[in-house]
Amino acid sequence: MRLPATSGSVVVRVSTRVDGDFHLDRVDPAVLAARQQAFVPGTWSMLDEVHGTGVVVVDGPGGGNRERGDIALVRVADAIVGTWVGDCAPIILVGHDGGFAAVHAGWRGVAAGVIDHAVASLGGSIRQAWLGPSIRACCYEFGASDASAVAAAVRIDQAAITATTTWGAPSLDLPAALRTALRPHGVDMAEHGACTGCDIDFFSHRMGPDSERHVVASWWERVPT
Repeated sequence: MRLPATSGSVVVRVSTRVDGDFHLDRVDPAVLAARQQAFVPGTWSMLDEVHGTGVVVVDGPGGGNRERGDIALVRVADAIVGTWVGDCAPIILVGHDGGFAAVHAGWRGVAAGVIDHAVASLGGSIRQAWLGPSIRACCYEFGASDASAVAAAVRIDQAAITATTTWGAPSLDLPAALRTALRPHGVDMAEHGACTGCDIDFFSHRMGPDSERHVVASWWERVPT
């Protein structure tokens, strides 16, 4: 997939189970490096994701690799960022200056304001947002107190981001919360559409429970001048 950007595009590729486990902490580094090269050749950066709002600047291929944070800010071409997830939302935000942010957004990150922090890292203005595979309301059983924290963070009534699972339990509509968080920034969110909880192509921590993680690889491909 290509997301239009200034002077080129942000290229996005989503792994599935057949591509293997991309868990930064559990996969042997040599195995992970080989798996990265088989999926997208080049020099990768993968953050030590902690469900927060920290920004890591990827200033070149391999920049910021294994640094702690949940927002990878990229303003250089050909730096491959891998956002590794197993239900949380991988989001790509494209700025107006050609840069982009690769965001790991679990519910805790959303409640902490990770979307606002990511937009701020891009100068406070974005031209496009894209959501990769993530768990959806059909599978995301969720407590009322935690849902209240998410709703307060995105400034919406709790009922607007809650639903019911396929087995009748209260659930969180994470994409709805993300769409709401992005609304003040003037962009709609394009979506991959897959639910990691019920689509067997993807790993799911909640529904598996899987310890493995799939990855969203993204990089800015500049148009030659």
